[in-house]
Amino acid sequence: MSNENTAAAEKTRLELDPKYILHIAGTLLGICLVVALLLGVVNSFTKPVIDAAQAEKTAAAMRQVLPADEYQPMETLPDGVLSLNAAVSGGKTVGYVVEVEPSGSQGKITMLVGVDAETKAVTGVSVTSQKETANIGTKVVNDQSVLDRFIGLSHAEGDIQVNGGTEGVNRFDGISGATVSSKGVTTGVNTALAAVESLG
Repeated sequence: MSNENTAAAEKTRLELDPKYILHIAGTLLGICLVVALLLGVVNSFTKPVIDAAQAEKTAAAMRQVLPADEYQPMETLPDGVLSLNAAVSGGKTVGYVVEVEPSGSQGKITMLVGVDAETKAVTGVSVTSQKETANIGTKVVNDQSVLDRFIGLSHAEGDIQVNGGTEGVNRFDGISGATVSSKGVTTGVNTALAAVESLG
């Protein structure tokens, strides 16, 4: 570029009208405000639908881990528990559904654990939200046959261990290559069992 062209470009840059700059800035600000308003409006319509869908998913998971006539939320929550519901059938508490959120390999795993009131053993496990690695961690959290390995386990002989303990006693057979995810769901189950035990 010649010196004349460079000087002309700099002169043009220096001679930009401040009113023009303010006009551009105002236009961009206006666009941002309109977009933010539209996002807020869309969110106000979609959030109730999303919340209702999540509530139904949670209700279905509760019925899966411990079938009952109704689930009564409990107000006092032990440490590490998101929610605790008494599962009631025929006017009697038959067990508890505990919502916990242990850490997995890629973040939190939200899960429900059913615990029998009498035996304090696991009646079922369901994962309602997770971000585990596809085809690795998901082999644990998305495979109900793997989660069903917890059924019948309890703290009668201490905490449940991944691939530890005696076959069928305090042992969760995790998935090879998905150790962190296996340990995550095991931690969640142990937390749920401890929460029910703390009720007395």
